[in-house]
Amino acid sequence: MTDRYYSAKRKAYDHHGCTELWKTNESVQLCTDKGDPESYGLIAYVAIDFEFDDAFLDDERYDGVRRITQDAFRKQWNKNFDALQKATLHGGEYYIKKDETGHRFSFNAFLRNPSRHYSITCTKEEECAVIEIEVESNIVGRRGTANHHRSIAESTFIKAYKVALEFFFDGSAMPVNHEKVWEVLDALGGSNEPEKPVLISADYHYQAARELMLKRKEEIKIRLLELDDVPSKRKELRAEMRGIDYCVSVLDKNH
Repeated sequence: MTDRYYSAKRKAYDHHGCTELWKTNESVQLCTDKGDPESYGLIAYVAIDFEFDDAFLDDERYDGVRRITQDAFRKQWNKNFDALQKATLHGGEYYIKKDETGHRFSFNAFLRNPSRHYSITCTKEEECAVIEIEVESNIVGRRGTANHHRSIAESTFIKAYKVALEFFFDGSAMPVNHEKVWEVLDALGGSNEPEKPVLISADYHYQAARELMLKRKEEIKIRLLELDDVPSKRKELRAEMRGIDYCVSVLDKNH
């Protein structure tokens, strides 16, 4: 299975003329965009009894398509993933949209100050499953969504958001995980919300915990350098740093 990487520029009348970056092979196609720091997303197409080709890049929506390197794709994908991971999702309005056919549903969060619309969309097509996570810098669709779709709790949306991020963390596992992600998100959007957190990617949780601990260690280092705490407090902070080092080492050994 050979991975190919492309940059495809959309025409100005379509999707604000953004540039999409693609990774494609026979089983999975991944897409992210660049150019607008306020509106971006990640999309995964997973083949079901089907093999992808690159014919979609000949679509008339594009002004031009060129090959790019794996590093160029990864850099933009990771940049958008990190931004989505750092999103503040509290204090908004939250809704679930469900298609009557049962083939599509989406979670939506509308936040103000600044305006943000976060969405997680799952679609089952005949030949592939599509999972998307996106953010837009406006809430123009809020009223229509509020008038026609069911509201959900903030905690439900945040759970769905975390499940989606886990899925997008590891592209190689998408062919295995996409059905499980559909089931979990579909349950969250209905009346059968899972009582316990569902583990999609153990590596995602390992990396998140490790990064939090190392961030705390760096904060302590800066404090020791910049603030003149009393000796007892400095001793306490150094002990905390040693404790963090120990915890990270345990994580690494058991990963």
